[in-house]
Amino acid sequence: MSVESVDDEPQRPDEEGAPPPGVGAAPRRELTEISSRNVLVAVDGTPEAWDAVGLGVQIVRASRGRLTLLTVVVPPPAWTQVGLFAPPADGDAERAAVERLRELADAIPDDIPVTTQLLHGDAAHLIAQHAEQGNHDLVVLAAHEHGPIGAAIESVQRRLLKCTRVPVLAIRRPHPADEPRQQ
Repeated sequence: MSVESVDDEPQRPDEEGAPPPGVGAAPRRELTEISSRNVLVAVDGTPEAWDAVGLGVQIVRASRGRLTLLTVVVPPPAWTQVGLFAPPADGDAERAAVERLRELADAIPDDIPVTTQLLHGDAAHLIAQHAEQGNHDLVVLAAHEHGPIGAAIESVQRRLLKCTRVPVLAIRRPHPADEPRQQ
């Protein structure tokens, strides 16, 4: 696909309607084609991760690219290590993450090259680091906006946007209240 630049003719001042000084046409801008041949999809344990993977597959198929599925096992906060709040062992979280990656990768059509990656640590930082070091053109992830868990996951999106130079596409499922009513 070829994209041509658009030249706007500057406004010509006339006797009656001359623009104020400094006002005129915008400077010439070049439109460039964005190619997403190397797409990183960051997945978590939510159903919305399937939406992110589906969109990633569509993008990669259109660009004849490749897909990387990445999940990050985040260590629980220190205060959760005692008493009634003790989380499951880290091995359980890792096994669940490996199973989730395997399930998502198995659902991807055979004509799409896919790799999986499991990391441990701060999700936003590791997603950004992997995207940049892996020369990814785009990061796709699910947006979560509902409830306290959604608020925690959403903070990963906000932090990711602040710490990466790679474009980020966050998608969300419509909330039932957002969906149009059937008449």
